[in-house]
Amino acid sequence: MKIDKRCQTCGAEVESINHLLFDCSFARLVWANSNIPHPRGGYDPDSVYANFNSLLALNDNRRVDADRKRKWPWILWHLWKRRNEVNFQGDASWFAAQTVEEEWQRKENPIKTTTKKNWTPPEQGWNKCNIGVEYDRSIGLVGGGWVLRNERGVVLCHSRRAFSGCRNKEEAKLTVVLWAMESMSSQRQTRVTFAGDFSELFRAAMRPEAWPSFLFQSGCIGRELEGIEEWKLEVVTREANRAAYFIAQSVTKLGLVNSYVARGHPDWLFELFVNESRFL
Repeated sequence: MKIDKRCQTCGAEVESINHLLFDCSFARLVWANSNIPHPRGGYDPDSVYANFNSLLALNDNRRVDADRKRKWPWILWHLWKRRNEVNFQGDASWFAAQTVEEEWQRKENPIKTTTKKNWTPPEQGWNKCNIGVEYDRSIGLVGGGWVLRNERGVVLCHSRRAFSGCRNKEEAKLTVVLWAMESMSSQRQTRVTFAGDFSELFRAAMRPEAWPSFLFQSGCIGRELEGIEEWKLEVVTREANRAAYFIAQSVTKLGLVNSYVARGHPDWLFELFVNESRFL
């Protein structure tokens, strides 16, 4: 039988029980908007047993009220039911609800979302710091890269760094984002637009009250941003963030683990930067 093994919600290559209940982008959004405490660093992306153990442990936690203890089984049940409705019934009402939600987000959310495939410059008088992350779970290595460009597309400087000790991809993203923000603060940048594929982190930083499960992450980001006079957060696709992503990928794919900060752009990405700035 030929079947599509990908998650029909987020497009992940292999769907698993743990993925659809805890690691799928939709599931993470549901848990983030609930008031149920989650493990520090988020739910385990690989082990459904570890995640169920965390939920069951809430029953012995005196600081968690009875309502929240009764709520999490229903969340799991409805996540499973919604998955089956989408996969087997093509539930049109669910898709219609997503359209309404997306429209509301566009009106209410102050974060700019770029859907264009090409890099776009910041506003006049601002610089844009694109941030890239690459996480190799098999060797426990994280690659981070950022590129700082002005409104004309001129690369002011860039950096690469290798990290270890991150337990999952979400922790890797937070680690690299904090590093990039600290770098901009130490360089005394005053008007910076941070751009990258960090929808959940950026939304939590802008509206922490709407993302109670991300209070730790939003608090860390808020403290780093205190050192920058003016800043903006922009969610972009990987295609619009290629330079930073390629620099981050060089850590895990090419073994370039030496960290550095340098003026201008890396020579091996010369053509990419030329092409991205050609039509600005």
